[in-house]
Amino acid sequence: MTVFLAIILLALAAWLIPFYYNRWRLNYRRAKPLSDKQLQLLGETLPLYHSLNPQQQGELRGNIALFLHDKTFVGCEGLQVDERMKVAIAAHACLLLLGRKNACYPSLYSLLLYPDTYVAQETKREGYIETAGHSVRAGEAHYRGPVVLSWGDLEENLQHPQKGHNVALHEFAHKVDEEDGRFDGRPLFERASEGANWAGVMNREFARLRRRAQFGNLADEAPSVLDLYGAQSPAEFFAVATETFFTIPVAMRQLHPQLYEELSQFYRLDPATLMSGKPSAV
Repeated sequence: MTVFLAIILLALAAWLIPFYYNRWRLNYRRAKPLSDKQLQLLGETLPLYHSLNPQQQGELRGNIALFLHDKTFVGCEGLQVDERMKVAIAAHACLLLLGRKNACYPSLYSLLLYPDTYVAQETKREGYIETAGHSVRAGEAHYRGPVVLSWGDLEENLQHPQKGHNVALHEFAHKVDEEDGRFDGRPLFERASEGANWAGVMNREFARLRRRAQFGNLADEAPSVLDLYGAQSPAEFFAVATETFFTIPVAMRQLHPQLYEELSQFYRLDPATLMSGKPSAV
């Protein structure tokens, strides 16, 4: 009996020690303050930060500190990665995590940054036929793997947010989407009661965007601010909707009110109201 009990205790210790160590490590890294320079860069590259309430700002800073410590940034094609690039990417990645329990993208270890759009190998399968080729990209997110970004494209997005594009938000929306084990356009909800209307709203909006991609702007349908790239798949639709939600939220709320409401509930933010100068209620 004593030997059996010892085995049970050892098994429990083998499970509990890593669990509590990881919890301690996450809290310890999040408690590390950002430097004055990093705080300045945060405010410059993520203007929405200034509209968050103090609790949200603190949470965001903590996740950014963890992100910067845990992730490796690799410059490609001669790009020298500087602190501005790191903070800008970390800020947008962590913005998607506000208000939700998270381990700050635990399956992401490295980010590859190109100076501009880059050429990637692409394989397509149709039935038994497989074709390989090359495609020009601004970013990509690999399942349980790295995120690849064009810094030139992200810099352009930051300078002109009114265009509704942000490659960092787009690719990290894919990483949020993969949390349930699939790229399917339905992220992982914390509680079963959440997301009750998600499928209905997303399916209707996705179908609407696909009609617009196929037939153009129809006379009997309201205009849209969603990029047609989102018509490729539910996963791409979620990513496009996410970047639109954060970059041009007022227009999205006006033209896609139900979609905006679903994203607002999931991301625990109302950026349209925040950008109007009103205090956050979250």
